[in-house]
Amino acid sequence: MRFCPAGIICLARLFVLGLLFLFFSGPTLTLAAAEAEKPEAQDPAAQPPEGQAIAPEALFALLLVNAEKGQSQAMLNLGILYEQGVGVSRNFTKALEWYQKAADAGEAEGYMRLAQGYEIGLGAVADMEKAVAGYEKAAALGNIPALNRLAEVYLNGRGAAKDENKGLDLLNKAAEAGDGIAMFDLGRITLSGLYGRKAEADKARVWFLKAAETGHAGGILTIAGMYREGQGGKAEAEAALRWYLTAQKGGLMAEGLEEAIVELKKTLPAKQAGAAEKAADAWLAARAEAVKQQNQAAK
Repeated sequence: MRFCPAGIICLARLFVLGLLFLFFSGPTLTLAAAEAEKPEAQDPAAQPPEGQAIAPEALFALLLVNAEKGQSQAMLNLGILYEQGVGVSRNFTKALEWYQKAADAGEAEGYMRLAQGYEIGLGAVADMEKAVAGYEKAAALGNIPALNRLAEVYLNGRGAAKDENKGLDLLNKAAEAGDGIAMFDLGRITLSGLYGRKAEADKARVWFLKAAETGHAGGILTIAGMYREGQGGKAEAEAALRWYLTAQKGGLMAEGLEEAIVELKKTLPAKQAGAAEKAADAWLAARAEAVKQQNQAAK
């Protein structure tokens, strides 16, 4: 769903550097888990001391041993290393091969990454039919981003027959499962009245706020603008400043961001401006802690 609704600055123009901090989107790789994997029969003396980072080349070697033993998570992470060129020369074909092996072993993300490879022609000739099949399997195994991707497939009719009802249903399922991208897309659809929906700025505002709370950068910037302009409800300067400061302190760079913050600070009483800053700091601290816990759980 690549559209730019009226009343919102198009994200293609809005972002200068995009996402800078991991906690805006959460971890997208599983390398934390990869680093924790150790071959069963390895000499303990060859293991790095507790808490010491392992060299990329050593990590690759460890994963290769485990992958060849049939460990699906190792297969997936080996594909990631090949895709990113970490610890080994970048090789998209090899990456796709390992994603296929991980998928065959039941890894939902293996299917997801395999599908992405086929969609864009990464490591293989682009093939939307294979891509859609991979997304379907990933979604069936509980991969939420795959639901969101399938929604776009059916809404746009690229890779499958266009089916707007099915696409919207998939998008809602992804949003209900906590996917910030799906929430943001539902906000854009609802704001502009796309796909036969009634244009409702107030309901769109709810979706954008939900997306912001998940750490979606577009949601953060959009809800800040809606609060500032009173779009979809009353203007709320303190809430607008809170989200603009969240974006700024989190490292996002957007056109007009600094000017909006300066203007809001001038119009708000010092107490309210201070409260907005504290709320932004608290949100960022909580988000960083959530990502830290997620990474620890992956180990």
